[in-house]
Amino acid sequence: MRRHAILLVLAAVAAIAAVPAQAQPRSPAGNSLQFRFGWFVPTGDGSFWDDTADTFTLDGSDFDDAVFGVTFVTGVSNTLEVGFNIDFYDATVRSAYRDWIDESGFPILHDSGLDVTPVTVDIRFLPGGRLAYRGARGQYAVHHPVPYFGVGAGLLFWEYVEDGDFLDFTYDPPEVFPAHFEDDGVAPEIHALAGIEIPAGPAWSFLLEGRYSWANADLGQDFEGLGTLELGGFSGFFGVAFHF
Repeated sequence: MRRHAILLVLAAVAAIAAVPAQAQPRSPAGNSLQFRFGWFVPTGDGSFWDDTADTFTLDGSDFDDAVFGVTFVTGVSNTLEVGFNIDFYDATVRSAYRDWIDESGFPILHDSGLDVTPVTVDIRFLPGGRLAYRGARGQYAVHHPVPYFGVGAGLLFWEYVEDGDFLDFTYDPPEVFPAHFEDDGVAPEIHALAGIEIPAGPAWSFLLEGRYSWANADLGQDFEGLGTLELGGFSGFFGVAFHF
């Protein structure tokens, strides 16, 4: 269901993106397609992460991992743009019980997997404009480095999984058993971003961008009653933008 929802949202974004190109005059600043590669650093806050760190050799920082994103940007004016974003992040971490080993003296291990896919929209302000106009009467335009910042919101599709060996504390001493636990859902997301584009030609440029997101979800399914899962954090990106 989660994957189907993402595909539906992508289809909606594609339909929105096609409108400026096909049904409306081209915007003053044009459009661009950005491909971003970077690193996501989850906040690691919240009751669930705190309790997990107390029990297992696992910390929120262990989930720092690569992230990939795609953005369609359409210009409203020379200094204002709208971005439609989708990002993909998936990390798996192996950990053990802090205070327990099995009867053979080996660590009791399991894998924890976090999969996050934000689908968002943001408003971007370009203080210096997309194009700089030169000449006594501003009769021609030139490309230049473009700093920008903005805010946005959207939906964050997430899945959290634990798979491996666990302890059943209803026995004395506790017994090891294999298990698979999971939960998934959709959470509201807000974010702030700032970046700069550096032209490398008339139709494309490099970009550097940082963004911070806020999102959390109350755990259910196999993790019912175990608190709140913090899903936000900082992302740093390097990428390219193609203008049309």
